[in-house]
Amino acid sequence: MENSSIVVTALQDILTWAGHHVVEIIIFLSLFLEISKIKINPISALIKFIFRPIRKEINDMKEEIKNDMDELKNDLTSQINSLRKDQEKEKEAIDELIYSNEMSEISRIRWEIIEFASSIGNGQLHVRDEYRHIKDDYKKYEKLIDKYELDDGTVSEDMEKINEHYNENKDTTSVFF
Repeated sequence: MENSSIVVTALQDILTWAGHHVVEIIIFLSLFLEISKIKINPISALIKFIFRPIRKEINDMKEEIKNDMDELKNDLTSQINSLRKDQEKEKEAIDELIYSNEMSEISRIRWEIIEFASSIGNGQLHVRDEYRHIKDDYKKYEKLIDKYELDDGTVSEDMEKINEHYNENKDTTSVFF
């Protein structure tokens, strides 16, 4: 009986010790065992618990970066739209200047042709280069008139007179005709 009492006492000591160390035993066994219905994995839980604040901080940083990027995108889009509007205004101003300049050029050429035709009619003599200049100006004039679909007026008639006078006198040896 002595042997059986030693065994019983030993078993009681083991159960008492196990009763005091249940948590440690469960943790030790969970390293090697997994219960399929209830998953108890204290190491995974511990790692998740330790890294939870770090993951939260990373997620917060990602969200902050996303918000900053969205804000930057909106700012850039706004600036691009503003620049486009400014460019449109500048283009309109340039177009107006070009139009004004071309209208002035039409007026200048028209006056020059009318005056040249009048001087020929009054018998004033001109050199060949003046005729060439008037003809070159008339080509510019025609392009501008066509571009803006304007009425030619009497300029084409005056140019015909200038061309007739030039053709009648171009074979002369005189510098002026």
